[in-house]
Amino acid sequence: MRVWRMFKDWLGLHNVHSSDWSDATSVKEWWSHNATKKTQSRKPLASLMLLISWELWNERNARIFRNTAVPVGVIVARIKEKASLWSMAGARHLSNIMPQE
Repeated sequence: MRVWRMFKDWLGLHNVHSSDWSDATSVKEWWSHNATKKTQSRKPLASLMLLISWELWNERNARIFRNTAVPVGVIVARIKEKASLWSMAGARHLSNIMPQE
């Protein structure tokens, strides 16, 4: 949840309420709820959901199978870097909400 909140704040997604996510009974329900919302941030949020979920899954696997772990800040930095690369590669909805740093 810390990773998700950090991205929500970084991108200024004020209409995304991560506190609502704890009500979901499954990842599928959570995914469907967020991916089908009729908001301006729906498409970029779907891209972020894919990217962040993938990176968290990779971190989970590293912790379980390789007994290695990195701090949350490192995970967030990796995701930000990949989000930037996705934007440069043409993920226009994601690039529309990315802060210009």
